[in-house]
Amino acid sequence: MDTRKIEYDVISHLGNISEKNNYTKEVNLISWSGREAIYDLRGWRIGKDGIKYPLKGISMEKADLIALRDLLIKADLGV
Repeated sequence: MDTRKIEYDVISHLGNISEKNNYTKEVNLISWSGREAIYDLRGWRIGKDGIKYPLKGISMEKADLIALRDLLIKADLGV
């Protein structure tokens, strides 16, 4: 079992996509392990200790985030 602690710094919280019980899906600007900040779409679990723990997600450069936005604008999502 990998016991390394994941180090991250949320530079900017852009918003929550959803919230349910002790879980949230968020878009943030995050620095992982001291690296340059990157945009991140990820689930988070709020532990009994009140600390947020990162779950699976995706990180992307600003250009990728803009491309995703443009694709979603063009997509027929049926809403």
